Amino acid sequence: MRHRLALAALAIVLLAAAQASAIVEAKTGTEYPDQLTVTTDAGDQVLVATGVALREKTVMKVDIYTIASYVAQSADLGSADRAAAIWKLDAPKRLRMDLRRSFSREKLIGAFREVITENYPDLAPIAGDMQVFEAYFTRDARSGDVILFTYQPGQGVTTELNGEVKGTIASPAFVEALWSVWFGAKPVNEGMRASLSGAPKS
Repeated sequence: MRHRLALAALAIVLLAAAQASAIVEAKTGTEYPDQLTVTTDAGDQVLVATGVALREKTVMKVDIYTIASYVAQSADLGSADRAAAIWKLDAPKRLRMDLRRSFSREKLIGAFREVITENYPDLAPIAGDMQVFEAYFTRDARSGDVILFTYQPGQGVTTELNGEVKGTIASPAFVEALWSVWFGAKPVNEGMRASLSGAPKS
């Protein structure tokens, strides 16, 4: 009996520890680890979560995707504008998107292009990179798809879809443009920018 009680107590402790080490998107209840480890040329790097957010279709409040942002544990984001610091950060960082509905390939790549163009009206310097990036997505987006963008200095940004590496783009300009979708001067949504950067609520 005592053995069972001890096991039950241990299970409760472990569950509480697991819950404490997660960040949660409030509306959907989607959980993400508060830190993760990526392998780099300099060895394993711990990335810590800066925030999580939900993209909704504005009028109907339809959930499109949840997203979590991670940066190197050693990164100094300052306190003035954390979002801008993450946008320009030249250190290991990652974005994880979990799609919550299905939509066309054209809508997916169009959404990226639209916001990037808002921040960088002249896409000429990254036109080739944009073509490579858009070619990663060969089918319509499906609910349950997981997209990872992982940046490593000196290597570039690697895109993964459901665990499959689609490719790496080395251009720092493209990395900055991609992160501008959520952290740029004209992000996809200001509320998401604040939530993902961990900015204090006003």
